[in-house]
Amino acid sequence: MRRFSLISLALTCALTANSSAVVVDGTVDAEYGAAIAVQSVQTQFGDADGSGGGGGELNAGYATVSGGRLYVALTGNIEHNFNKMSVFIDSKAGGENVLSATPEYDFNPGGGWISSNFDGLTFDSGFEADYHLFARHGNTAGVSDQLEVDLVDRAGGASASVNGDGAGTGGTGTVQSGVISPGAGGNNTTTFITQDVEFALNNTNSAGVMGGTGAADMVAAAAVTTGLEFSIALADLGNPTGEIKIHAAYGNGDNNFHSNQILGGLPADTGNLGGDGGGMFTGNLGGIDFNQFAGNQYFSVMVPEPGSISLLALALLGFAVRRR
Repeated sequence: MRRFSLISLALTCALTANSSAVVVDGTVDAEYGAAIAVQSVQTQFGDADGSGGGGGELNAGYATVSGGRLYVALTGNIEHNFNKMSVFIDSKAGGENVLSATPEYDFNPGGGWISSNFDGLTFDSGFEADYHLFARHGNTAGVSDQLEVDLVDRAGGASASVNGDGAGTGGTGTVQSGVISPGAGGNNTTTFITQDVEFALNNTNSAGVMGGTGAADMVAAAAVTTGLEFSIALADLGNPTGEIKIHAAYGNGDNNFHSNQILGGLPADTGNLGGDGGGMFTGNLGGIDFNQFAGNQYFSVMVPEPGSISLLALALLGFAVRRR
């Protein structure tokens, strides 16, 4: 009986390790575990006050894979002035280490495609962006303070016509959530997702990093539990196995001036990156090269193999077999 009890325990551990349910509501669930990346520098885009105004910051990054989906939580705040939280995902072969101006999405009412302002931005060596998720909120179509989220497949940066989907919450306030459904399209793109993308923003944080350019209080940053959260089906990210890399950056609405809020974090005493990496406005982000900063400005999560069994479960199974 003991042998079968151990085997049952092992299988239970395996199933438990692969069946956790994360609720996408803008608050970090226990299923994420500890933060993978924690902010290292104070924000120069204004210290957020928990009202949706006052500034924007990125405190910590969390990610997990469960039930065939990637879950990501970025604690902090997005100011309700259309500043953007941009998240680039490297989940398959053939992405861009240096972003191209060619893909056309995110139209600027003043003329032109905001996506073109990424032209020349260089990620750390080893990071090749495949997908771009971006979130912002402000007054849209008569709806005050509406959260909007888009997901775009940049397709290697070679084509003007790319696939993407987007949606807004249609609501207001400091806590909002919504779903991007297949067939939504938008931003000059053709739909590509096959399952809903869930997203939420809890913008009530008033703690975490302070305003400035000095070293962040990383304990305070790691203690923040609210911010932007989303979930995407792995099938819509190229069915990745192994490592998924995530780069998160906070900047202005036109994608031509980056703050110093990046995850992984920049070195202490780093100010706004601007468009040239040194805080100057140049009209686009082409002067930013993340290789010039110490460390990796991205964080990673591993995708379990389909039907994989946890190490603990394997150990228990091995022990049970030896006891036969």
